Amino acid sequence: MPSARSIASALATTRVQVIAPPHLGSTAVAALEVRGIDARIAEPPREPRPNRAERGDRTDAIDAALGHDVIAWALDAAPGAALAAELAAVCARAAAAGRPVCLLAPPPHGTGRAAIERAAALAYLRAFGAAVGHDVDAWLETVVLLVRFGLPAGPRVAVVAPPGSWLEAQAIAIAADAELGGARSPLASPDDPTDVVLYEPSLGPPPGGTPALAVPVAARGELAGDAAVLHGARPALGAIGMLGRAAERIAVGLGPAPAAASAELAIDRDRLSRQLAKLPPGRDQRRLGDHDTKVLLSAYGVPITRQAVATTPSAAVKLARRAGYPIEVKPFGHDLPSETAGCPVEHNLTSDAMVRAAFTAVLVAAGRAPSDASGVIISEAPPAGRELSVSFLELPALGWTVVLEGGGGGPAALLAAAPAPLRLVDAQSLAAQVAASRAGDPEPDRVGLANLLRRASHLVVDLGDRLARLDLPRVIVGGRGARTLVVDAGAELR
Repeated sequence: MPSARSIASALATTRVQVIAPPHLGSTAVAALEVRGIDARIAEPPREPRPNRAERGDRTDAIDAALGHDVIAWALDAAPGAALAAELAAVCARAAAAGRPVCLLAPPPHGTGRAAIERAAALAYLRAFGAAVGHDVDAWLETVVLLVRFGLPAGPRVAVVAPPGSWLEAQAIAIAADAELGGARSPLASPDDPTDVVLYEPSLGPPPGGTPALAVPVAARGELAGDAAVLHGARPALGAIGMLGRAAERIAVGLGPAPAAASAELAIDRDRLSRQLAKLPPGRDQRRLGDHDTKVLLSAYGVPITRQAVATTPSAAVKLARRAGYPIEVKPFGHDLPSETAGCPVEHNLTSDAMVRAAFTAVLVAAGRAPSDASGVIISEAPPAGRELSVSFLELPALGWTVVLEGGGGGPAALLAAAPAPLRLVDAQSLAAQVAASRAGDPEPDRVGLANLLRRASHLVVDLGDRLARLDLPRVIVGGRGARTLVVDAGAELR
């Protein structure tokens, strides 16, 4: 990859190609030109047609037209999977040259297959080096940051502002908003490493020995004059987040993690082999139930609830005592729905008598006779925490994809995705989407969630010839220092 100095030198004379809806694009070009940046409108790419030759010809044409310019691309809607797969090569070449595509897109939201595919398409472009964001002001500042100052090493930011200044007030408000929403502040703490220092121009740049990229910011755009500065703390922080995350992604490699990276995970190969030998041959069985799916997960080091199968009420009581009350009981089997889809579960059982009653109750609720020896699962009660749903599915054009959902539905519900197997930086990025349930709650165990997601993503890719899909309908993310684990699981077999 080119050096930071050569990239900065090239970017200083770079032109910006703006791909955007007409009104938004003309506004972006005008704003960039006022700030001394050469910009022009470029022709937007279209969704691909079925003809493979036409797709390749158009991608080459787009790539050639863009040349060595910075690409500022604003979308009306998230791209489809086919277009994302096609444009990933353009994004990768731009990233390798140190000028990642600056991509503005609506945030993923909603539920259902279409919403998932849109989120996955954006994640795919991000994995191939695009700097993706959802705020139009931050998007414009991303372009300015890239052209004027170059690519930061990462997204961690410190703000240097005079006491009582407008910039300090902005920084305080941004940190407070993050805390109120249960999210991590975009501002680095004093003990964190820093990639970028945003500073008030009147103070002058930080000392030359500071390893971070020094970027001046005008608290208000009206005060910027002709100076090469970013405008406003909030858009500037958004821009650094977009470019910094892209830089981290570029540094570790583009695309999904190599399958060989699973060698780092200390997989229990013996346990895995024993469980795979139990899978039914051919198409006799298409589903794998909670317990057997969790055995596969545990072989990959994915944290799961402690549980075992009992086929009699007496055995259920013994297992419950061993696990320690309170416990939960649900039916064992491969033909049952997930807990969120209606699998009968008895929660918070605290005595032997309650376990005996639950043994019969869950089997009857599942349409089974208590005497048919089908059995129940005795599991520890899960810890308190934020509840999420995670799916691993193979999407056309994009391949294996991790989909993270949570928040109870509605426009604010969490929907995030990344290509599998996950690189550590992608697992961390997904985990960073998870906020505390309420303001003042401890921060979620994002490290534990990232570990869980990464390990499970390698499982589905490694076993892709046997698994068609993996679902974790209930994942509990504990507070920092608490446990994060899979409570409910299931898989579809090929």
